[in-house]
Amino acid sequence: MNNSTDYAARRTQASIRRRLAVLQAAGSCFATHGYKHTNVAQIAAQANVSKGLVFHFFGSKENLFSSLIEDCLNQWSTLSEYRASGADENSIEELRRLFLASFEFMERNPVMLLFSSGEEGLLDTYRADFARRNQRWRTRLSRTIKKGIAAGEIRDVDPSRVAAIFHELQGAMLTRTDTRGSTPRYDRRKVDLAIDILLRGIEK
Repeated sequence: MNNSTDYAARRTQASIRRRLAVLQAAGSCFATHGYKHTNVAQIAAQANVSKGLVFHFFGSKENLFSSLIEDCLNQWSTLSEYRASGADENSIEELRRLFLASFEFMERNPVMLLFSSGEEGLLDTYRADFARRNQRWRTRLSRTIKKGIAAGEIRDVDPSRVAAIFHELQGAMLTRTDTRGSTPRYDRRKVDLAIDILLRGIEK
């Protein structure tokens, strides 16, 4: 690798690190202050970069927030699949891990709680995207349930209906916190009890 190529690679890596720092700072600021009361100057200060660099990366506060949410949702999916990957030979355990991973994710990404905070208009902007993602999530759950039925691990239930119940329970418990601006904490005993009851109801 020649000097010019090496220099270009270092610049690219530095740009990626700064962009990531901006996203992390944005997540913290939005979670603490809410969407409306967060501005680019706050985010830039927390990321230790200039406002100009934030606008260079994202163009606007709106685009920055959209990029942040897209990044968070992708991380959520990745974490869920990673946690479930060690249990793919046991459908009941796979469902348990898929359920619990979301609570781990939310504790790491409190900015997502903004969508249950009632902040005017925020959820409406993303409603269609969330609807598509929710449908994909239920399809993912149904696939595991069908696999469990075929393997004799799960009773002969309606996979779509059970997936919907799973998802609704998960969503209700994820939003059951008043924490804002700091890491949300869930009562893990209640979370474990909820998924245990659901899984006992379908386990063969």
